[in-house]
Amino acid sequence: MRYCLLTLLTIAPVPLWAQGGSNYSLFGIGDFRPSVGAVYDAASSYGIALPSEYAISIANPALWTFVRSTRLQGGYRFHQQQIRGEMGTVAQNNGKVEGLLLLFALDTAQGWALSWGFYPLSSVNVAVAVPIRLQLPEEQLQGSYRLLGSGGISASHLGFAFRPLPSFGIGAAVRYLFGLFRREWSTTLQDQWSAPDTLTVTDWLTGGAVVVGAWYGLAPGWLVTLALSSPAVISTQQLWRYSFTHTYGDTTLERSLRWRLPPTIGAGLAYRWGRTTAAFEGLYADFRLLDYQSARGVVFQPLYRLSLSLHRAPHVTAGRTQFGFSTGISWQRLYYRIAEHSLSEAALSLGVHLPVGQTALLDLACQTGMRGQRTRGLVHEWFGRFTFTLTLGEQWFLPSRRR
Repeated sequence: MRYCLLTLLTIAPVPLWAQGGSNYSLFGIGDFRPSVGAVYDAASSYGIALPSEYAISIANPALWTFVRSTRLQGGYRFHQQQIRGEMGTVAQNNGKVEGLLLLFALDTAQGWALSWGFYPLSSVNVAVAVPIRLQLPEEQLQGSYRLLGSGGISASHLGFAFRPLPSFGIGAAVRYLFGLFRREWSTTLQDQWSAPDTLTVTDWLTGGAVVVGAWYGLAPGWLVTLALSSPAVISTQQLWRYSFTHTYGDTTLERSLRWRLPPTIGAGLAYRWGRTTAAFEGLYADFRLLDYQSARGVVFQPLYRLSLSLHRAPHVTAGRTQFGFSTGISWQRLYYRIAEHSLSEAALSLGVHLPVGQTALLDLACQTGMRGQRTRGLVHEWFGRFTFTLTLGEQWFLPSRRR
C-alpha cells in the first residue's frame, strides 16, 4: 500500500510546507547534480568541457590544469518552483549550500594542481499531499495523505591534475560518498474518533567512486574533453518508524541494503578565442540497473544531457576591471519513466561574473526551465534556480627564478 501511495502522491500536489517543490526527486537518488557553482550554472555547463582560470570543476578534474591560482570556492543555490497538476497550481521553494571547494595550483607551468572539497551530488525536496474522501453509511470522512522528503547524496573528493604535454592534460580524484534521505508519510482524518499515523523512513548512505578526466588540444583554440566516473556500491542503513499518537508509542524496524550507483561518461568540445569560450557537452548515465526508491509504474532508464554554453571570463588589470558573463541552454532526458511516459527537462541560463579586488570573484547565475508534462497522473514543473558563488584566490606557489 505504501508503494502504491508513492505513485499516487505525484498526481495532486497541494501546499504543505514552504520547503519542497521538486516532486520528481522522490524517485531514485533525487535530482542529479553533475556540477556545482555559478560559473557552470550560468553557462548551463556540466563542467566537462568549459575551462576556467578560477572555477573548480567536479566532473572533469583535468580542467584544474587551467586554474592559475590557489582558489577557495563556496556558494548557495536557491530554487523556486511552480507545480501544475490535476488539482491546481502551487508554488514552493527550497535552498541548499553548494559546499566548499579548494584547489592548490602547485605549478602553473606544468599544470600541477591538487584539490579537495565536499559538495552535493543529488538533492531531494518533496512536499506533496493527496486528499482523502471516504463515504461511510452515516457520514463522509475527509482528510489527506501527505509526503515530505528531504536529503540527498553528498561527495568529498581528493584529487590531482597535471599537464604532461602542452596540449594534453589529465586528472583524477577519489570520491567518498555519503548522504541522508528522509521521507515521512502521514495519514490524517478530520474525525474525532480517528488518530493520525505516521511512517518515517530514514536512510544513511556511504560509498566510494573514482573520477578521471582528460583534455586534448586539437588545434589552436580547440579542446576536446572526456570525463568518466566509476560505478559506486552504496551501503545503506535504513530505519522504519511507525508512530501512532493514540497509543503514545511507535514501532521501529531496521535493515541494511546495498545498491549500485551507475557510472557516468561525459564528452565535450570547446573553442577559445581571447577571453571567450564556446562549448558543447554531453553526459550519459545508465540507471536501468538502479534498485533504490522506485515505485509502482516507475521504471529507471538511461539519462542523457546536452548543453551549449558561451562564457566570457572576467579580467582585472591595473586600475581597470572588466566583468564577465555566461549564457547557455541545456536539455536532458530524466532517468525515470512514469506510467510509460519519459520525462525531460529544458533550461535557459544567464549569469555575470564580477571581480572583487584582484583575485576574488562573485558569480551570479539564473536558470529557468520546465520539467515533466501535464498528463494524467503527472505534474508539470516550472523552475527558477539562482546560484551565488564567491571564490577567493592567491598566488601561494610562485615559480623559482632561473639563471
